[in-house]
Amino acid sequence: MHWRPQALTALLLAGALSGPSGAASAPPTACEQALQRPPMALQSKLCNDARPSDAAAQNLHGVLVLLRGEPLAEHYFSGKDRHIGEWGSHEQAFDAHTLHDLRSISKSVVGLLVGVALQQGLIPSLDSPVLDLLARPDASAEWRGITVRHLLTMSSGMDWNEDGAVSLFSDESRMEFSSDMVGYVLGRSLAVAPGSQYRYNSGGVVLLGAVLERLSGQPLAQYAQQALFAPLGIQEFVWQTGRAQQPMAHAGLRLRPRDLARLGQMLLDGGRWQGRQIVPEAYVHASFEGSLPAELPGWRYGYLWRTGSHTVDGHAWTWVGAMGNGGQRLYLVPALKLVVVITAGRYNQPAPQNGRASQQLFQTLLEDVARSTPP
Repeated sequence: MHWRPQALTALLLAGALSGPSGAASAPPTACEQALQRPPMALQSKLCNDARPSDAAAQNLHGVLVLLRGEPLAEHYFSGKDRHIGEWGSHEQAFDAHTLHDLRSISKSVVGLLVGVALQQGLIPSLDSPVLDLLARPDASAEWRGITVRHLLTMSSGMDWNEDGAVSLFSDESRMEFSSDMVGYVLGRSLAVAPGSQYRYNSGGVVLLGAVLERLSGQPLAQYAQQALFAPLGIQEFVWQTGRAQQPMAHAGLRLRPRDLARLGQMLLDGGRWQGRQIVPEAYVHASFEGSLPAELPGWRYGYLWRTGSHTVDGHAWTWVGAMGNGGQRLYLVPALKLVVVITAGRYNQPAPQNGRASQQLFQTLLEDVARSTPP
């Protein structure tokens, strides 16, 4: 198959320009179009596997597969959903128009914004001390050694409890209930030396969001729109706020799956979109290097992106992933030029169950593509 960027552009622009959910019928997906003609064998396989028989039991909301810029499979479902900050769930029929909570995929987007700010000269260096950029005199002296790079790699060393089990007593929850989230994070002491180990930490991303706001002179959502979303042609998004209208840099972004796929394709193309360099190519590569071991064997953590591999018929394919609570996933397989977006509503389940179904679905789709593309 030849890469036809106009096919991706047409599909994504149709989803972006045809209006909000309910304003117009969603443009046909690649799988719906395939019903009008004989699909190639790979597309038929992907369309079938992107619609698992247990989608309702999984509370699966959407699946989108791009291969070399070509939209090959896309399905949406109905299920229970709950926006961040809501206590109760509601029934939602999802389609290509529907904005979806990305939860901690927001962190990975903040990581990209740091790369843009670095290129613009707003952030002097990834080794700049965070306190110098925040100008917060209320932080303890031990924070002097924590840099932007430490926050990007979740290796700040701060004493932080966010082990994946949702609890009102976790540091993430306490931070979100605070009227000064930045102050709450800066009030944490250090447990280990900065840079010595990875520990999942939403608080560090809240600090990065505050750095971006202070140095750009704009609210986080406005800076994201100017620096990333507008250049990508993404016209509608929401970056939700929490208590006292504080930006939820770590978990508040809502996008359409097609726009999330657009972002993924830009990253596969080295940070470029339609000939324009949006995120520095060297920074994209560094984000995916995975300098520290992450949660599971074989996983590593880069600049707010995880990386791992999945073996198919004896060949290990490296993937890069952005992951969010409930099963939200953006997977990239650079060697295959593959983008997979998955949205779901399995919020606040223990960490293994939270993402296992999405991981397994991605692995199935990767296997389909890998077996049609000899290494």
